[in-house]
This record gives sequence, C-alpha cells and structure tokens, in this order.
Amino acid sequence: MSTSLRSATGESGSVTGKRARASDVAELAGVSRSAVSRAFSQTAYIAAETKAKVMKAAAELNYSPDSLASGLAKGRSNIVVLVLNQVDAIRGPSFHSALVRSLQESGRLPVVLNLSPTDDGAFSLKRHLTFPVEGLIVMSDSVSVDVARHAVPYVRPIMLNFERTRADVDSIAANDAAGIAELVKYLWETGHRSIGFMAGRSSSVSSKIRRDALALEIARRGMHLAVEASGEFSYDQAFKAAPALVAGENLPDAIFCANDVMAFAVMDYLRLKTRHRVPEDVSIAGFDDVFMASWPIYNLSTIRQDIDSMAAEVTAILERRLDPQNRKFEPRTMVAELVLRGTIGRRET
Repeated sequence: MSTSLRSATGESGSVTGKRARASDVAELAGVSRSAVSRAFSQTAYIAAETKAKVMKAAAELNYSPDSLASGLAKGRSNIVVLVLNQVDAIRGPSFHSALVRSLQESGRLPVVLNLSPTDDGAFSLKRHLTFPVEGLIVMSDSVSVDVARHAVPYVRPIMLNFERTRADVDSIAANDAAGIAELVKYLWETGHRSIGFMAGRSSSVSSKIRRDALALEIARRGMHLAVEASGEFSYDQAFKAAPALVAGENLPDAIFCANDVMAFAVMDYLRLKTRHRVPEDVSIAGFDDVFMASWPIYNLSTIRQDIDSMAAEVTAILERRLDPQNRKFEPRTMVAELVLRGTIGRRET
C-alpha cells in the first residue's frame, strides 16, 4: 500500500476522513481504474482473478461505487425530489414513508424538500434545486405546476397537490367521491339525515373535492348539510372550530371530517367539553385511515386510501418515462374505501 493511500486509511483498511475512490481500490488491488469499473458492472467482462482482487480491495477500503456519478454519466441522476407540506404531521409520514421506500427499492435516491403552505414555492425551488433531478413529486400547497416547470424545466412534475386534477400533468389521486358516496349511503341506511362537515385548508383541493362529493350525495338522498366549519386539517384548529358544529339547538346526526386528525379533535371536544356521546348522540367519520384511527380510544370510522399502491404508482410513472416513446400524460385514480368501526351509530327514522 502506498504512503498516500496508507495515510487515508485506518488499521482496518477503511478510509477515514474521506470516501474511498475507485482509484484507491485500483491502487490497492494492483489493477487499472477501468478494471474496477468492470468489476462492479453487471455486463462488462472481467477475469475472475482480477475481479476477486478488486472485490477484496473494495472490502478492505469499505468502497462502494458512486451511483450518482455513474447515473450522471448515463444522463440520469436517479435523484427524485419530494416537495412536501410541512403541516401534515400524522397522515403525511405514512404516505411519505411508503413513497420513499418505493423510490429506494427502484434504485432511486429520494430527496425531501419540506415547505409550509405559506412559503414562496418559486423561491424555495430555485434556492434548493441546484442539482440535476430525475423526478419532481409535488405535494406542497405552495408549488403550482407552472412554478415546478419553471424550476425544473427538463422534468415533467408529478402533482399530488391542489393541481393534481389538471389534464396536462401526471398525477395520482384517491377516488374520494366514491368513498364518500359509500359513507353517505351507509349513513342513510342507519337513519342519519342531517350532516355536519369539518373542512380542511381553503387552498386544499382535497378538502373541496370531499365537501363537494358530500354535498352531492346527501342532496341526492334528500339529506341535509346542516352546518360547516373549518379545521385547517389541524387538530388544534379543529378543536377550536368544533363548537360551531354542535352549538346549535339541533345537533347534526353525523359529522364528516375531511381528515382523521380533525375527526379526533371533534371527538375529543365532544368528550371533554359537552355531554354529547359518540356514537349514541352524534356519529363521526374521518378520511385517510391513519394509524391512530384504529386505536381503541378513537375506533374511528373512516375512508381508507391505499397508500402503498399510490406510492408504487408514482414509481411506475417514473419507470414509464424511461421509455423515450412514452410522452402521454396519465392521471391515475386509486381506490378509496369505507372502513366501519365504532363511531357510527343508528338513528330512529
């Protein structure tokens, strides 16, 4: 081992203070730099004895190939940027984790950019995206299609936020309306006639879609949208807004919340601040089926999105783009299904 290489390694042979390079492996193995590249290639020819030398030296130096450099040499960075909303603290991690896992398993490197809905999306993307990316997945309310395209003009964004309904972008959404229709049908069958609604953020297309679907279905069945409030998709805001849903003389038969977190807040408000019982006096339903929904303290009836399938579909879109002939936009709609637990009771009709 040369003096320069020896000084960069510890007693075990692993590089300390810097990442081992292919040239280090080549020097230690007594082979050429190109032999190291061939040894780690799935297709290149290399003699078995030479490959064994390379692998032995690589193990001693704790070396692994630079996949980013390799990808850039082939015109791919393998980096996929996830632009997330900062505020979605309960549902978000489940979907984000499934998405990151799916991207990693496909050999891509997920990079997370965490924005609040009030951030300047254009400034944030320009400031942080100073490296080549293979994909841009947008979930933040502060980034529009035009902003995403201006920041990364060579990549077609995958929109999972308020602009996911545009026809000229790749997008994925759960079939919210179908799940809500299933919920309203069940509420009707169990004797509910007046419904309250807890909305999310005004900037959220999800909240609008869920409210519109609810209004359409209850009107179709001759039910009544009795009262509405806004909880901003936040537990604290929904707890503060909950009195508006139950303060009147006529308590709604059921309250549908645009996400589970707000449903938890409404349930806690009823338990702590009123004498109304769930589900004896008022039924509660949410949306998302987050991990807390099945906890005995909530046992919440809700609408479930298949987050693993949604994450897999995002990766599938990126895979299809590797085909230079595939240029079409493909909005995808995933299943949303009703999950019945203990927060919906029966009413006398």
